[in-house]
Amino acid sequence: MLSETIDVQNLSSLIKATQAQTTTDARRSQANSVAEEVKSVGVVAAFRDGQLIKTITTLLDNKKQAPLRETAYLILAAVSKAVGQAGEPYLIPLVPRVLDGYADKVVSVRDAADEASKAIMALPSRYAVKLLLPVLFDSIENGRWQSQCGSLQLLAGLSKSSPKQISKCLPEIVPVLSASMWSTRPEVRIEATKTTTACFDVVGNPDLISSIPYLVGCINRPEEAPECIHQLASTTFVTTVEEPTLAI
Repeated sequence: MLSETIDVQNLSSLIKATQAQTTTDARRSQANSVAEEVKSVGVVAAFRDGQLIKTITTLLDNKKQAPLRETAYLILAAVSKAVGQAGEPYLIPLVPRVLDGYADKVVSVRDAADEASKAIMALPSRYAVKLLLPVLFDSIENGRWQSQCGSLQLLAGLSKSSPKQISKCLPEIVPVLSASMWSTRPEVRIEATKTTTACFDVVGNPDLISSIPYLVGCINRPEEAPECIHQLASTTFVTTVEEPTLAI
């Protein structure tokens, strides 16, 4: 028990030292020390009392001091990379807060949020992907445009890291992406188009591959629908047409 108390105190001291740094590089370096301490004491011990998460969320809630928000994101990024999938139960619930960071007014904070989001999104096991999608959907549909773009990029990343899971979830994904492709923000439309293409590519139906550009194009530009229909009508489907293909 004494050892655990000392470990927690060490962790707290390292976090305070990270907060005290005056440059991004120094904060990142110190955040790596925090991550190594978490790894050293063990994920369960480090997160057991909830104090680490509470400290991080308190830093994120500080609207007046951008360096503290940046510190929180850098710690999240470093810890995620250090502990890997073992940190999933503790770090995944913070994804909504991390996505909010994409819309921060300060560039260095946005960059740190991007770093944290990508590090955390690299953690999920294939079983957690379906649970993460509603979080991304909410950000895509209701977040600020910067958060929408960040969430779309993360969804595209999942199509690369967990293609089978994304393929199975296409019936839920397609309507969300289709709506984003009609966003009033050009930045969101561009990211939505890229993400849609990435998600369509996971289907793996060789008969459909050549038609994907037409399918994506006619969502963006309905006037191209006749050409898309013509393209599909001339396609001979040899491979079994399953639910992901039908979703597209």
